[in-house]
Amino acid sequence: MVKEFHVPAAISGASRVAALALIAAMATGFAAPAIAQDTQAAPTFASTRAAKPSAPQQGGTWYVDMGSDKNTGFVLEQRGSMVLLKVDGSDNVLSLMPVPGQRGDTFFMDYAGRMVLRVTQQGNVVSYIHNVSGSPAEPSAKAPPITPGAMTASLDKMRASAATELTKLAGHEVTIWGTQSFASDEAWAADALNILVLGVKNANGLAGKAASKVEKVTIRRGKAPKVGFKDGELIVDVNPDDGWSGRVTPEAITNALTQSRNAG
Repeated sequence: MVKEFHVPAAISGASRVAALALIAAMATGFAAPAIAQDTQAAPTFASTRAAKPSAPQQGGTWYVDMGSDKNTGFVLEQRGSMVLLKVDGSDNVLSLMPVPGQRGDTFFMDYAGRMVLRVTQQGNVVSYIHNVSGSPAEPSAKAPPITPGAMTASLDKMRASAATELTKLAGHEVTIWGTQSFASDEAWAADALNILVLGVKNANGLAGKAASKVEKVTIRRGKAPKVGFKDGELIVDVNPDDGWSGRVTPEAITNALTQSRNAG
């Protein structure tokens, strides 16, 4: 049996040579120690908490996902306190929430609460993208910084989906306003919706029913990313003109709700 390995076209030069070298080593059963020096350590719960939100872009690491039939992979990048993931062949970019696990492991969840990756204390990565039981993902080469891509669904559909998720969490109807002002930056508004749901879901886990206080969400353009909560309205400011540093984080959403709950 011979398995096919594919290197994304986006990876070029020395990184592509390194990826091909790893694939050749995997096919023959030998390790390629030089590759590890060309990749970055997988993010962990500790590294995301210690990082500054506005850390400069350094790119990520391309991983071969052993759970994929064609052995394609994904790019994993820690951008300050955020962790981004982009699967080969998809323009969708996920922001992942790190959750501490047993034995020093870190579980990375998507906005819907599904487990996407597990990073062990030793830095090994297990992917649940193609295999619900988990499959090893091997670091292959450095990758350029992840950039926003086209959306996989219409903005209005994503807004409706996010409102439905928030309504379930809150126990009453929650409305979302402001997405129409992002007609030229739909991917940014969609990304903010994903982060919004993830942050509210995490707040519910930490403080019981923090989401029950949310009645309305407003997403708007701002000079800097910011989250505020007052009188039942959650206000999320994002700045599409400021690159990835113009995004809010799930932690900011969670903090706005839990701090408000504690203050009340």
